[in-house]
Amino acid sequence: MSLTKSLRHILDNRKITVAQLSRQSGVPAKTIYHWLSGQQPRKIEHLFRICDVLNLSIEELYGRSKKSPTKPLLNKDLLLGELHAGVYEVILRPLKKKDEEP
Repeated sequence: MSLTKSLRHILDNRKITVAQLSRQSGVPAKTIYHWLSGQQPRKIEHLFRICDVLNLSIEELYGRSKKSPTKPLLNKDLLLGELHAGVYEVILRPLKKKDEEP
């Protein structure tokens, strides 16, 4: 299950609005709405705050049960790598030799 479906399911079951979750967690409501529309989180800290408020693990927030032996738990390093993945501009410039003066 994706974060979008899982979070929507959790909010519906617990009868919590996005505004309430935002106030309790300190995560901007706009960010939560982005997640609900299918965007991936950009800050792991926001996920941790949401998990603390909802009393869930990240695996549970993403719809993966801790009790299910067939589904692997999320690897924190992998999750961090995916969250910080993006498009970056790389500028190439020639290196100066040690003998050259600036």
